[in-house]
Amino acid sequence: MTAPADLSRAGIMKLYRINKLTKLGGLVLKKKHVLAQSDREAVQKAADSPDCPICEVLKDGQSVGSIV
Repeated sequence: MTAPADLSRAGIMKLYRINKLTKLGGLVLKKKHVLAQSDREAVQKAADSPDCPICEVLKDGQSVGSIV
């Protein structure tokens, strides 16, 4: 029998949506879902994406950050 995993280090993942936009507040060209442990991590994933020159990051339908 193995010991249970240390759940305190694992963290809880949250679902975020990254919308690629024509311009800030403009039309959505593409939607992508990502898992992240925090709002900051989700925005960083959007910033690191080559597909995201202008993007908005949403959690539960609320904006948590933008890439411009």
